[in-house]
Amino acid sequence: MPSSQLPVASLAAIHKALSQQRMDAYGSTADADEADSVARYLWNMALCSGLHGSLHVFEVTLRNAIYNASVRLVDTSKLRIPDVQCWLDARNSTLLYKQEAADVARAKTYLSSDATRRTPGHLIAKLTFGFWTQLTSRVYSELRADGPRLWPRGLSIAFPFKWPPGSKKSVPDHTDRERVFDRLNQIRELRNRIAHHEPIWDRDLAGRYDVILEVLGWMSPRMVAAVTTLDTLPDLLAGGANAFRPQAERLLIGRK
Repeated sequence: MPSSQLPVASLAAIHKALSQQRMDAYGSTADADEADSVARYLWNMALCSGLHGSLHVFEVTLRNAIYNASVRLVDTSKLRIPDVQCWLDARNSTLLYKQEAADVARAKTYLSSDATRRTPGHLIAKLTFGFWTQLTSRVYSELRADGPRLWPRGLSIAFPFKWPPGSKKSVPDHTDRERVFDRLNQIRELRNRIAHHEPIWDRDLAGRYDVILEVLGWMSPRMVAAVTTLDTLPDLLAGGANAFRPQAERLLIGRK
C-alpha cells in the first residue's frame, strides 16, 4: 500500500487517546462500522466550531446589554467603590448575592494591576456566561426587598426589540423575566457542553440555534443578520455525520 494510503490513526489509538467511553457516546446501533462513529465525532467537532461564532456574538452582546441596563437602574451615589468603578465592585453592599459577589472577586484576579485595565469593560469581559444568566434570575427582580432590583423594568432596556421602551402595547412583567432566564439557561447549557468538549450532535441544535437568534434579536436584529449571513451551522446540520464519513475513512483506513 502506498504511504499516502496508510491509515493516519487506528481505532485503538483513538480509544487510547480520547477513551473508548467517550467514543461510545458517538456510536449508533445503525452504524455500518467503526468509521461511522468516528465520522459522527468529526461532525460533532464541526458543529461545535459552527456554533462558536453565534455564541461569541451572543455572549458579548448579552453581557453588554445587561450591564448597560443595570447602570441605568442602580443608584451608585451612596456606594463605596474604591477599585473598579462600577456597582458590581461596590464594597460592603448587599447588591449581589454571595455566589455572584464571589464571581466578581474571582474575575478581578484576572485583571491587570495596571489601573487603566481595571475598568468596568475589562471586568465585564472576565465574568462568565453563568454570571449574567444568574443576574436575570428571580432574586435580582423587584420582588426582592434589597439588591439592584433589575427586573422586569430592565427588560425594555436590555431587550428593547422585544419590549420597546415606553411601549404601552408591550410592557414586560415577571413572567417575561422568567422567560429570559429560561432561554439563557438553555443557551448556557449548550455553551458549556461545547466548552467541555461534550457531545452536542444528539441535542436539538436547530431548536437551540433558533433560541440564540431569538434572544439576540431582542437585543440587536442587525447582529442576527450578521450571524445568519456568515454562519455555517445550517449547512452542517443538513449534511449530517455522513458528510464526514470520507474523512473518517481517511483517518482509519487511509483512503483518499
